[in-house]
Amino acid sequence: MDIFIRYAVELAVVIPDALFAFLSVRKYLRWRPWVTFLLSGILLPALVAAAAWVSTERLLPVIPVLCVEGAFLFLLFSLCVKLSLNKKIFFFLNAIMFGAFCLLYSILIMAPYEEGSNLWESTRLLPLNFGLVAVALSSVIRLAFLKTLLVELPSLIDEDYFERVWNYLSIIPLGILLLIVWMVPIRPSVLLVGRVRPIALFMLALVPLTALLIYHLLWLVVMNTARNVRLQEENTVLQIEGKRYEALRRYMEETRALRHDFHNHLLVINDFAKKGQTEEILKYLSPLTETVESYEGYSGNRAVDAVAAHYAALARAQQTKVDWKIQIPDKLPIRESDYCAVLGNLLENALRAVSGLSDAKRHVTVISSMLSDEMLGLAIDNPFEGELAFGKNGLPRSEREGHGIGLMSVLNTVHRHAGSMNIKTEDGIFSVEILLCAAAPREEKNEEALLPSGDKENSPL
Repeated sequence: MDIFIRYAVELAVVIPDALFAFLSVRKYLRWRPWVTFLLSGILLPALVAAAAWVSTERLLPVIPVLCVEGAFLFLLFSLCVKLSLNKKIFFFLNAIMFGAFCLLYSILIMAPYEEGSNLWESTRLLPLNFGLVAVALSSVIRLAFLKTLLVELPSLIDEDYFERVWNYLSIIPLGILLLIVWMVPIRPSVLLVGRVRPIALFMLALVPLTALLIYHLLWLVVMNTARNVRLQEENTVLQIEGKRYEALRRYMEETRALRHDFHNHLLVINDFAKKGQTEEILKYLSPLTETVESYEGYSGNRAVDAVAAHYAALARAQQTKVDWKIQIPDKLPIRESDYCAVLGNLLENALRAVSGLSDAKRHVTVISSMLSDEMLGLAIDNPFEGELAFGKNGLPRSEREGHGIGLMSVLNTVHRHAGSMNIKTEDGIFSVEILLCAAAPREEKNEEALLPSGDKENSPL
C-alpha cells in the first residue's frame, strides 16, 4: 500500500497539468465547463489509480508511465476542446512542460535523501512527502503564471494576425521540455558531486522564468500589431468618410447656390414658356441639371455610406450595376470599422470578378440587414465564368498573387464576432453570406463555419 500511494501521488502530477490546460482554453470547450471538469474529475483520478496499481504490481519506472498518462491526457484534451490541432498541441505541451519542471525540480530537492535507494534506482519513485512536494510545486508555479496562462496566451487564439504562427509556436514548450529533461541528472550519485545540485537548482529555476518572458513578449508584440492593423483599418474608413463628407459639402453648396438663383431661373423659364419656346427651356435647364452632383444615401450609417459610395464610384467607372439593399441602423452592434472592412473586401472581390464579363452580366447585388438586435447579416452576389477550386480552408483558390487575402481577412473578422461565413457557387453566381454577432469571440474555426456549397437552410440571410 505504501508503494501504491507513492506511485499515485507522483503520477497525480498530471492532474494540475490537466486543470490548467483546460482553464487556458475554457472558452473553447466542446461542452459546458462543468460537464468537462466533471468528466475530467472522474477520468483523471481513475487513470492515476489504474496506472499506480499496474506500476505497483510490476514496479514500473515512473517516467514511461507518465508518458503513457500524458498520451491518455492528450486524447481527453482533444476530445473536450474545439481548437485546431496545432493550438491543442501548444496548450497541452505547455501544461506538460510545467509539470515536468515541477517533477524534476522535486527530484533535485530530494536527491540527498535517495542516495543508495534501490527502489529509486530502478523506478525513480519519490518518497510520499516529496511526491506531495511535486504536486504542490506544480500548483504554486501555475498560480505564479496565472495571468500568462489564463489571460495572455488564450487572448492570442482569436487574433487574425497570429494565425500562421500557431503552426510553429509548439516548438517553444517542446524545446523547453526537452531542455529540462536533458539538463537534469536524475541519479543522486551524479547530483551530489561537487556543485552539480546547487547549479542545477539555479539553472532549472530560470526555465519557467524564461518561458514567462517569451510568452509575455510574444503577447505584447501580437497585441501591438493587432492594434496597429485595426487603427490602419479605421483610418482607411475615416479617409473614405472624409471624401464622402467633401462630396456632401459640395452638393450642399451647389444646391444652396441654386436655391439663391431659383427666383431668377423661374422668371427666365416663365418667359420662354409664354413664348412657347420649349427647346429654349431645355437648353436653359441642361447646364443647371449637370451642375448639381447627385448625392445618394445607401444605408443611413455614415461610415457604411462612405464605403458604399466609394465602391459605387468604382462600379460606375467600370460600368457595373450594383443593386443596393442595405437596411441597417445608425449605430451598429459591432465595430463600424470591422463591418466596413468586410463590406469593402467583398465588394472589391466582386467588382474584380465581374470586370472581365460582358456588359449584360456585369452586376453585383448587396443585401444587408439586422436579423436581430445583436445579429447582422450581409450577402453579396456576383456572376462569374469558369471553374472555381476551393482550398482546405474552404476559400476559393487561385494562383494569382494576392488572391484570397481579402476573403481570409473577412473570415477572421467573422470568427472574431462569433459569426459564420457561407460561400456558394450555383448557376454561375458566386455568393458570400456573412453573419456577425455582437457576442463573445467564437470558439474556433471549424468545418461548420465554412460552407463553400452549403444548403440554403444554413444561410444567414
